[in-house]
Amino acid sequence: MNNSDRHNPNTVDQIVNEIISELPLDDRVRTANLDENGLVELQLGLGKHLWHLIENQTEIVNENLMADCIKQSGNEKLDEVEAANYILKEIWSRLRETHRLKVVK
Repeated sequence: MNNSDRHNPNTVDQIVNEIISELPLDDRVRTANLDENGLVELQLGLGKHLWHLIENQTEIVNENLMADCIKQSGNEKLDEVEAANYILKEIWSRLRETHRLKVVK
């Protein structure tokens, strides 16, 4: 992603990467270690930030992002709230792969 795309995420991957890169390490680890029920906490914490990013985009960027959410989720009836939840779940999934605490013996 080049600098001009950094704050104009057109895809789920771009917005997920942007949000993760802006999260402090302790928030990344905390998010990675939430269980699926803890996603409500993620919605409360990152939801505002995500909506701020989305609302400040041009209409075409939002259309592209929404189209990518629909494509990746496989849900053609996805609305904006469901798209935001899908993006948050993608953030959580990616962080679970990279920042989850593991017991070392």
